[in-house]
Amino acid sequence: MMIARSAPAAPEKGRSVDRAATVAVGVPGILMAEALGRVLREAGMHVVGCYGTLPALLEKIRRCRPAVVIADAGLADEPGGAAALLWELRQAGPASKLVVLSAEVDGPLARAVMQHGAQAVILKSSPMTDAVQVLQHVAQGRTSFPPSLFERLTERPDTRGLSTRQLEVLEELAKGRSNEEIARRLFISTNTVKFHLRAIYDRLGVHNRVEAAQLLSRQRAV
Repeated sequence: MMIARSAPAAPEKGRSVDRAATVAVGVPGILMAEALGRVLREAGMHVVGCYGTLPALLEKIRRCRPAVVIADAGLADEPGGAAALLWELRQAGPASKLVVLSAEVDGPLARAVMQHGAQAVILKSSPMTDAVQVLQHVAQGRTSFPPSLFERLTERPDTRGLSTRQLEVLEELAKGRSNEEIARRLFISTNTVKFHLRAIYDRLGVHNRVEAAQLLSRQRAV
């Protein structure tokens, strides 16, 4: 069940129903993107484009400024995950309403949604009719999230989801070492250190090295 919040926004004067429902779709693989787009068109939405890669979706958003963007969390194939994806989408279309399609809601996704102001999350296990209804609500100015999103927000992030290498980077970071020093000690490049740091920040739900080090310190004190 999805939780809808806030009343529908009043339509802007002179704004047509079609314009209010313009949607851009981004799902890994163009066939899947077009399949979803076809369903939305059949539901009466004005789908302005369906894209199988993030760069193509971002380009369309910049040019077309759709009212709603639905993007699969799987488009984020780089460090930073959902946070990086939503940041990119928000930069491309500051006024667009963002909807995330995901197989599950974990802590990093929940925090990214709150941080970047997404309007809805649709679980892939949801019936298509529910997904269409959520998008219609979002186009009208509402928000809609699965209950699990709010549960994840109350969870305390920990380091258990980090890889062995990421834990090593975090350990060195907590000792106050710079990226260059970490790279030398672990025999990796500074770019690789940055790669791991972005993934660490996203997994822990922090924004910088100070917050990451503080979280590690708190966990050791428990």
